[in-house]
Amino acid sequence: MRHKKIGMQIAAAALCALIGMSAGFGPAMNSWAAGYEKVNGHYQLANGTVIEQVIARGIDVSRWQGNVNWAAVASDDVSFVMLGTRSKGIVDPYFHTNVQGASAAGLKVGAYIYSLATTPDMAREEADFVLNLVKDYPISFPIAFDAEDSATLGTLPPAQVSEVINAFCQRIADAGYYPIVYANDYWLSNKIDLSNMHHDVWVARYEAKHVYSNPIMWQVTSTGSINGINGNVDIDFLYKDLTPKLPGNMWRTIGGKNYYYQNYSIQKNAWINDGSGWFYMNDEGLAATGWYNKDGLRYYLDETSGRMNTGWKQLSDKWYFFNQSGSMNTGWLTDNGARYYLGSDGTMATGWQELNSQYYYLDASSGQMATGWKNLNGKWYFLQESGVMATGWLDNNGTRYYLNNDGTMATGWYTEGSSKYYLSGSGAVSTGWQLIDNSWYFFNQSGAMTTGWINPDGSWYYIANDGKMQSGWFEDRGAKYYLSTSSGKMTVGWRQIDGYWYYFGGNGAMATGMTQVNGVQYYLIPADGKMTASTTFVLDGISYTANASGACTVTPQTASGQTEGETTAESQAGQTETAPTDSTANQTNEIGPGIHK
Repeated sequence: MRHKKIGMQIAAAALCALIGMSAGFGPAMNSWAAGYEKVNGHYQLANGTVIEQVIARGIDVSRWQGNVNWAAVASDDVSFVMLGTRSKGIVDPYFHTNVQGASAAGLKVGAYIYSLATTPDMAREEADFVLNLVKDYPISFPIAFDAEDSATLGTLPPAQVSEVINAFCQRIADAGYYPIVYANDYWLSNKIDLSNMHHDVWVARYEAKHVYSNPIMWQVTSTGSINGINGNVDIDFLYKDLTPKLPGNMWRTIGGKNYYYQNYSIQKNAWINDGSGWFYMNDEGLAATGWYNKDGLRYYLDETSGRMNTGWKQLSDKWYFFNQSGSMNTGWLTDNGARYYLGSDGTMATGWQELNSQYYYLDASSGQMATGWKNLNGKWYFLQESGVMATGWLDNNGTRYYLNNDGTMATGWYTEGSSKYYLSGSGAVSTGWQLIDNSWYFFNQSGAMTTGWINPDGSWYYIANDGKMQSGWFEDRGAKYYLSTSSGKMTVGWRQIDGYWYYFGGNGAMATGMTQVNGVQYYLIPADGKMTASTTFVLDGISYTANASGACTVTPQTASGQTEGETTAESQAGQTETAPTDSTANQTNEIGPGIHK
C-alpha cells in the first residue's frame, strides 16, 4: 500500500545512515526487490530466507500502480489481488478498471479501504461505501479494514479501535462477504484490543518475519516487482485456504436489498436456483416478485421472497397451476391422477364448461373434472372417461341408459323413431316383463317395447299396439284365442271358461265343429266354440250322442229310423256341459298360433 511504501523508504534510509552504507543503498534495495519468489518449491525473502507454510502469492493494488496488464500479472505466479477502494475521499479512479481486468484474468479479487473512521457509525458508513462499490463485481477474496491511520483511528484507545473495527467487519459479514483486518505488527501489539477483536488478520511487516502469530496473510514488501506493473508493488503471501469462508454461490444483503451471486458474480436478468427454489433476478440484480412475464410465458414469484411458485397457488380467490418449470398452465392439466381445466388467463375452471362444442363438468370446489354419474340440482348426468358429457344411448356396467340432448338422464317413456322404451326411476332401460301403471309390457334385449305375438319363455303372449299384454278372449286374423287372465299365456288344449269347455289347437286357435282329440270325437259349437255334452244331435244327417265328457259317438237307430231325443247340432248352443274326461283336458302345446309357425 502506498502509505507503507513511504514509511518503509524512510526506515530504509535511516538504516543506511546507521550502518554507513547510504551511498550504496540503492543497489541493495533493488537486489531485495528481486526476491519473494519461489525457489526450489519455497518462497523466500530477498535475503534468501525461506518462508514456511505459504500456499499462494498475491499483490495489493491501488491508484499508485496506474494502468496494469492483468494478463501479465496472472502469468507471473500471482493468484490473488486486494484492490484499494477509496482515495482522497472518493472511489479509487482505477478500481473499476482493476476489478474487471483482474477478474477477467482469473485472479481471486478482494478489496480494502484505508479507514478514517473514529466511531462505529463511521465504520459502518465506510462498510456501506465498499459494499455499494463492489456489489456488481465478482469479489472472491476478503474485504479488509485497513487500520493504520494515526491521525484518526490512531488517536483512539485500543478498546475503541476494536469497536470501530468490529462495526465495519460485522457490516461486511452481514452482507455475506468475508471481513479481515489489515494492520502492522506495531498496531497489533499496541493500538488494537485483540481480546475484543476476533477477525482474521492480514499482517504487514517488510523484509522480516512478522511478530503477530497466526495471520491468514502477510504483506511482506512494498517494493516487489511483478510483470505487468510499472514500478513497485506490494507483495502478499497467503497462509490459509480461504475457500470454505468464500462461497461462490450465495445471497447477499446490501443496503437492505437482497442479491444473488453465482460463482461470485451478481446475477442480473437471469434465473437462479439457490437450492430452495428458482428466482428471477431483474436488471438491478433484485429478485422479481408477483406476476412476471418472460419469453411468452407467465410466472408467479412469491410476493416476499421472490421464489418461483410451482404447483397450485391461490391468488385473489382464484386458483392457478404452475408446472415444474414455473410457467403458468393453461388448458387441460393432469395432476395426481385428476384432470383440471385452466382458462387462457390461467384460472382454474369450475362448473359446466363448453370446450370444442363438448361439455365437461368440473367440481365446483376442487375443480377436478368429473367422470361417471353426477347428480346436479336433482338431475343425473353421465361424464365419460374423457370427461365429455354423454348424450343419447349409454351402456354402463351392463345397463343401458338414455341421456337427453342437454345431458340429463331420461326416465319414463321414451320414443325413438318407431320404437318405444321405458326407463326406470334409476334411468336403466327396462327389459323383459315390466308392470307399468297396472299393465304388463314386454321389452326386448335392447329395451324396445314389443308388440304382437311373443314367446319369451316357451309360452305365447299377445302384446297390443300400445304395448300392453292382452288377456282373456282375443281375436286375431279370424281366429279366436284365449289368454290367461292371470299370466297372459295363450291357452292350448282344453280349457273351461265361464263354466264351458273349449278346445284350443296347438297353435292356440279355438277349435269349432267336429274335432278329434286323441282319437276321440268332440263337437264344438261353430258359433262360440263351446263343447257339446250329455245330448244327442244331428250333424250332416248323422245322429251323434255326446256323453257327459263330450265324447261323441253315432247314435243307434230306432225301428222307425229315428233317434230318440235327437236335436240338431245348432240347438246345442248354450247347453250346460260336463268337463271332458280324457287326457286332453287343459293340454298345452309348445307350438304357437298358426300365424307364427
